[in-house]
Amino acid sequence: MNLITRAGICALIMVVGLVSAARAQLILNRQVTATTGGSGTVANNIRIQYTIGEPVVTMITDGRALLTQGFHQPEELPPAKPGASAVKDYIIFPNPAATVLKIQLDMLSQKDVQLTLLNTAGQVMYVSEQPLGAGRNTITIPVNKFAAGIYTLRIKVGGLEVFYEKVIIQ
Repeated sequence: MNLITRAGICALIMVVGLVSAARAQLILNRQVTATTGGSGTVANNIRIQYTIGEPVVTMITDGRALLTQGFHQPEELPPAKPGASAVKDYIIFPNPAATVLKIQLDMLSQKDVQLTLLNTAGQVMYVSEQPLGAGRNTITIPVNKFAAGIYTLRIKVGGLEVFYEKVIIQ
C-alpha cells in the first residue's frame, strides 16, 4: 500500500468513529435511584430536574450546554420525526399487581395519554387521561379495589396510537 491509500483509510476510519460517537450522544439513558424527584420549567424555558437526597449541584451553562457536578444529568431527546411514534418505550410493573399498577412511558414529545383498564367482559373498569411531556413519565393506577383476575390495559397516545397489554390483578 502506498502512503496516500493508508492516509485515506485512516481518515475514513476516524470519520466513521467520530460520526458513531456523535450519534451515541443523542440520548443519555440514565437511571437514578432516589426516594422521589421531579422536574419543572422556569423563566426562559429552562427545565430543572431533581431528585430528593441529591447533594448540592453546581451548574455552569451558556444556554446550549449544561455542566453539572453531581450524579443527575438531564436527558437529551432527539426531536421526533413527523408521523413517528411519540412513545420511545414503555413498561408496566408490577405484573401481577396487588395494590398499585405503574405505567412508565418514555415520551419523545408532549401528547395526551389515555389509560383504560378493561375486564374480560370488555367492561371499562378505570379510565384516566392526562397530558404527558417529553421524557420519562410514571402513572400509578390503584388496583386494590378490583377483583382478582386478568385485565387488559389500553394505552392510547395522542388519540391515534394504541397499545394493549394483559395485566394480572391479585
